[in-house]
Amino acid sequence: MTHTSASPQSIRSRVNPRLRPAPDVLPIISIAGTRGKSTVAWMLTEVLDAAGLSHGAWLSSGVYVQGELEHGELGPWSRVVLAARYGEIDVAVQELVPETVVAAGLPEAAYPVTILTTLCGNNEACLTTADTRLVRRSLEHVIRSVHPDGVIIANADDFDIAALSAETSSERWLFALHYENPALQQHLRNGEPAVWLRDGTVYARSSASLAHQRIMDAGKVTGTLDGTILFQLQNVLASVATSLAIGLTVDHIREGLDGFEPSVDRQPGACNIVRFNEATIVVDAPRQITSLRMLARGIRHKPHRRTLVVSGCLPGLSDDQLNEGGRILGGLGGVVLLHGEHADRRRMDVIRRGIGSASIPPLVLSMKDEGRSLDYLLNTIAPKDVAVVIADDAQAVLGQLWPAPTISIASARREWDKPDD
Repeated sequence: MTHTSASPQSIRSRVNPRLRPAPDVLPIISIAGTRGKSTVAWMLTEVLDAAGLSHGAWLSSGVYVQGELEHGELGPWSRVVLAARYGEIDVAVQELVPETVVAAGLPEAAYPVTILTTLCGNNEACLTTADTRLVRRSLEHVIRSVHPDGVIIANADDFDIAALSAETSSERWLFALHYENPALQQHLRNGEPAVWLRDGTVYARSSASLAHQRIMDAGKVTGTLDGTILFQLQNVLASVATSLAIGLTVDHIREGLDGFEPSVDRQPGACNIVRFNEATIVVDAPRQITSLRMLARGIRHKPHRRTLVVSGCLPGLSDDQLNEGGRILGGLGGVVLLHGEHADRRRMDVIRRGIGSASIPPLVLSMKDEGRSLDYLLNTIAPKDVAVVIADDAQAVLGQLWPAPTISIASARREWDKPDD
């Protein structure tokens, strides 16, 4: 990677005071919420790389130093923290696990920077679940763990996150998908810093200036699928806000995020994008109905010829979300390859009814298992198609798709499937 012209020493002199607001505070950025934590972390490490800063991270997939996976977790993370204490690592990033936070707590005023991604995305039904109540309790601990002279980066599109983040004396950066967001507007009127999206472009305003600064074209971040997938755009905004808050430059942000997409190895099922036969295959494993809804919206807004869907029992969704999940998949149209070899039949029946309730129901083909569904997909997909794979087993799916298999569509079929001019 080619770094921007500023020297690492000058960058450290700007970043260190923001990450170490007190002598006993370590330069650790914590990330909390129900989704997007790992993606935001990886985006941040790309920006840190562009700035020439060293980093370590403890994420759901393990402990990493300069992007390399370490063996074990507690031992390697202890070494990362020690290295951060003595300046051998410039920045550490920690993904917070709600169960651990509630059980063990967090030290108060310990973190210089905390990112709050989302809670329920304003879904009322989600707010009443036991899992959400646990996450909300953990977020209360997280808020108290931020140093008074630290920074909170919060999602203004999630009303609960915006409200929770207001319960702090720390500096607060908000990010939002729309400039017109009411919480964002009030925040800006108060002279506080924020990041937002407008006409596909990321803008920011710091507390030190009233000028709106153009940061980058969000569609350049490959993982957003040309700027169509809303939750990935929120992840971009979170990483941009954090980068600016700790003193990194716009050049660092552009260099780090340009072309970013979730790694198949590090983040299986996190909206991975695979190119095959001039078509696009998106692999995701949503755990919330709002995530599936955002993904479907992105697919609909991306210009394409035909949509193909591979889905099983939607294991990340609760029973009461299955009908809506099926309806969302059915609303994508095209062809749905449905498999449920290990699923409860009642669960699959609910999904089928949901698919059938779409305003224009798709063609539904019953497949024996996930592997055979992918075989059928790869032999059917044509140039300019978009396929969505809602993975039961994301690692197995990506093992079959990546590196892309050398399966060719017969030339006669390719001619037959060619779109009209």
